[in-house]
Amino acid sequence: MPGKDKKNDSKHIKCDIQFDGNPTGVYKPGETVSGMVELSLEKNKKFRGICLCINGFAATYWSVKLKNELEKKRKTHFKGREDYFSTINYLVGSDVGNPLEVVAGTYRYPFSCVIPSNVPASMEGRYGHIRYLVKLSLERPWKHDIVYEREMTVRGIYDLIPHFDTLSMPSQAEAMTSFYFGFTEPLVVSASISKTGFAPGDIIELTVHVNNQSSVDVRTIVMKLQRVDTFMSQIPRVDQYIERTVLEERTTSKISKRSDISFEENILVGAGIPSDVERCRIILTRYEVEIVVHPIRSRKRLVLNLPIVLGTTSIANMEAHVERVVDKQREALEGFSSPQGPSAPQSEDGPRDVESESESESESESEPESVKSCLFGDLESESESSKLAQLESESEPEAKKSELTLKFELE
Repeated sequence: MPGKDKKNDSKHIKCDIQFDGNPTGVYKPGETVSGMVELSLEKNKKFRGICLCINGFAATYWSVKLKNELEKKRKTHFKGREDYFSTINYLVGSDVGNPLEVVAGTYRYPFSCVIPSNVPASMEGRYGHIRYLVKLSLERPWKHDIVYEREMTVRGIYDLIPHFDTLSMPSQAEAMTSFYFGFTEPLVVSASISKTGFAPGDIIELTVHVNNQSSVDVRTIVMKLQRVDTFMSQIPRVDQYIERTVLEERTTSKISKRSDISFEENILVGAGIPSDVERCRIILTRYEVEIVVHPIRSRKRLVLNLPIVLGTTSIANMEAHVERVVDKQREALEGFSSPQGPSAPQSEDGPRDVESESESESESESEPESVKSCLFGDLESESESSKLAQLESESEPEAKKSELTLKFELE
């Protein structure tokens, strides 16, 4: 795809930026970007320098009308920028010096660059973006530079497995309100999900419970899976702007007053940018399930938010692995606690013997003692035999002495 001249349209110059073995230009953090820049000049041109730049950055921007000291509203521009990496290589000339004449013809310049492993994923928002560009600048003195650029996409990587303990826990939210200055019974809405970590292709199992004991009907309940992007500014001051993008939406029908119902919704998680609140300091990306309750004839709204984390690897496989491990441990414990001998058959017609059951229970309870006796019985028997031998050795002289005394008396 040819680059686009952003500053000055020149019909005598053509530029094409291509990636090696990757026509779509999609990469992951840590991979190497390589390609070729093909520059064609139909006639001789003078340039101070031909510069090839590969960089990644985040930028934020928005405008708001604010009151100044004279209480007049004036448009204020908020901006922010964060750079992640940048490589600059002058193919011809330099950023300073006299212009050089480049002869008409076709020139090919190879390029290569390693994407750092800790960069955020590419994203485009209304108030900012994260972009990775290969840019060729034809720098001219006293004129606008001619710029061609090709954008590449960096797919984020977020492994959920290291955070399995926290992301596999359920989450719940609840909201309550009343109407007519509190003279009615409350409207209570609760929502829950079985876990908070998801990947593309997973299903969010949402459970909603509505206990409407008030005298007001609920017109509808809107459930939304949405991405929440927070854009931060640095100039003229630190501020933020929040943009919400709805990815999936479900609605319910009317819920009558003085009713108590529960329902479930399964929301499929599609492909998206992974949650990221650490790699980029001026654009924060997170996800949530939002439940909005709209009562009839009332401006009150109940809003429940369930934050979730979107990654690139699902924890569903980990959950199945954990269940298998638990089942194996349970089977091992049951096998250890079961009696060794065969159980006596019970009569089909007669009642069960309560005493035999209690005896079997006492035998099962005394099993650890039997195991202990098996393990330490030899040691105890050895100690008892040594004590008996010692007592016999001590009693032998006394027995002999008493025998001699009896013999002397008889004589």
